[in-house]
Amino acid sequence: MEDIIVLGAGMAGYGAANEFKKADINTFVFEKNNYIGGHCASFTFENKWIFDDGPHISFSKNDQVKQIFADNADNDFHEFSANPVNYWNGKWIKHPAQINLSELPPDLNTQILLEMIEANYNDNPHIENYQDWLYASFGKTFSENFPMKYTRKFHTTEAKNLTTDWLGPRIYKPQLSEVIFGMLSPRTQDVHYIKEFRYPNKGGFVTFMKGIHDVAKINLNHELTKIDLKNKCLTFNNGLQKNYKYCFSSLPLSKIVELIQDAPENIKKAGKKLAFTKCVLVNLGINRRDLSESHWRYVYDENLFSTRISFPHMFGPKTAPEDAGSIQVEIYFSDKYKPLNKNPEDFIEIVKSELIEMGILTTNDKVIFEKAWLSPFAQVIFDHERKENVDLIHAFLKENNIYCGGRFANWDYSWSDESFLSGEKAANEIINKLR
Repeated sequence: MEDIIVLGAGMAGYGAANEFKKADINTFVFEKNNYIGGHCASFTFENKWIFDDGPHISFSKNDQVKQIFADNADNDFHEFSANPVNYWNGKWIKHPAQINLSELPPDLNTQILLEMIEANYNDNPHIENYQDWLYASFGKTFSENFPMKYTRKFHTTEAKNLTTDWLGPRIYKPQLSEVIFGMLSPRTQDVHYIKEFRYPNKGGFVTFMKGIHDVAKINLNHELTKIDLKNKCLTFNNGLQKNYKYCFSSLPLSKIVELIQDAPENIKKAGKKLAFTKCVLVNLGINRRDLSESHWRYVYDENLFSTRISFPHMFGPKTAPEDAGSIQVEIYFSDKYKPLNKNPEDFIEIVKSELIEMGILTTNDKVIFEKAWLSPFAQVIFDHERKENVDLIHAFLKENNIYCGGRFANWDYSWSDESFLSGEKAANEIINKLR
């Protein structure tokens, strides 16, 4: 019998399964892990420490998604505003740096300002990549001191190797008056593109999607091992074979291509060209809560492995014991540009030392919990080979009744609500095909 199959019990799989449920379509969800969540998974250690698979918070403006998340958390969630900061040349600078430059040397600020003025009056800049966009937006000096450094740490490659179709609202473009004011005064306005955040009070971020159990049967521990397109048959690691009429997949595109039996050569080549980062997550429990005034911090200095630092106990107070705080540090690598050559555990002592160097920890602090792991798919790298190959693979999969949704199936920069909605959108495409 042919069925509607959903691959992956993450946020996109939840969105798809939820939409199929509303349409009264029986759906089978298969998940390779023994837990739900995908990239939004949460893990509990020693029955008192909760760490997500990378920092997650909800800042959705979509009323439907906000209501679904709230219902799943039984309306028991923590709301907060964040005030991130940046570590640059041994200084902590308010975020975003482009309007908070009062701590910089006068000669450097002078050069930055002159170049920003020049860029401001260039009405027709030539832009072929992210580096061009940065120069046209902020000038060369600011770009090379700030975003281009962080690009090498977060995206693991040079800005010139990236396109600009991932930017959206992520990088603030200020007025010159804001830049000048921020050079003269440390008291600037908060201009982060998201003002309000939510996080469940119980169970970690994955609590926001626990309703997936209500809309479909979740088959855990089912890792897909082969896709037979000719017979529309999926084979799993336990030997189960399942025929499908239509399939929704949230699996990484590169992984899907690897699993297709007798995939065309051009599709195989396209899959191998897709670039992504993997992230080492170092998670620490500390014997005090007053670790930071900022919910997360960006680290620009390239002599440090730490790239972004978050404080989970500030997201949700119950993610750590009442008298303790927690820290999660991200360190990025990629097979294409910056291969990982250490075990995740090797970074624990390195990170501890860096946190002391940056003044977040002191030598008197006690680390009462530590755990490191590798998140194998962290961020999509928007290099110049991305779009053409993603479009090619998506078209091929649709021809074979496989529809995609989620960050790594769409191979985009989807946030959690966008992943849910992308699963919903793909499910509606399938529903319309069934009518």
